[in-house]
Amino acid sequence: MRGRIAVVAVSLPYKARTAGIPEDPRQSLDQFMLTRTAESFCALYKVLYAQVRRYVLARGVDETVAEELAQNVLFIVYERIGDLREKELFYGWLFKIARNELLQHVRQRQRRSRIAQFEPLNEAVVAKMATEMDSTLTSRFYEWMTHLEPSGREIIMLRFVDGLSYEELAEALALPLGTVKWRIFNAKKKLAQIITLGSSAALW
Repeated sequence: MRGRIAVVAVSLPYKARTAGIPEDPRQSLDQFMLTRTAESFCALYKVLYAQVRRYVLARGVDETVAEELAQNVLFIVYERIGDLREKELFYGWLFKIARNELLQHVRQRQRRSRIAQFEPLNEAVVAKMATEMDSTLTSRFYEWMTHLEPSGREIIMLRFVDGLSYEELAEALALPLGTVKWRIFNAKKKLAQIITLGSSAALW
């Protein structure tokens, strides 16, 4: 079954994998959890692939590695969906898998574990992400993000780009809920200062 899924998913061009995303992505998740078929997985794959790829790409890996890791993450989702305890925490569970895959990628190459946190976003990465992000965001957002500490940058990205709830963040980062809220508060405060100093504009 996994081989069949791999052939179907990988054969989809990138634009096809990211186009036609339904208004409610959780509808695809509900269908997959109900049927567990290759077809329902491919529908879910189309919904999630761009999000996971962007998450990995923002951590300084090249595009080819980001695409490979995104595919690995989604295949793990297919194989382990039965391990998900609460459907409401799916996105937290998803990004926890993504973090673990990235750490494994780093360990295999005997690089320092800090690389699993955000590296400074270089101009090429900023430009690439700016062309793919939602219309409500701007490239300036990613420029501001480079001034945050790695932990603050990660939690802001997950919260305001990927849209995770506090509970999903706690699941993804393996942190107490109170710690998640405190980190978001501190990161938003620092980001607001950066924006004010840089452009006299406020994000919130």
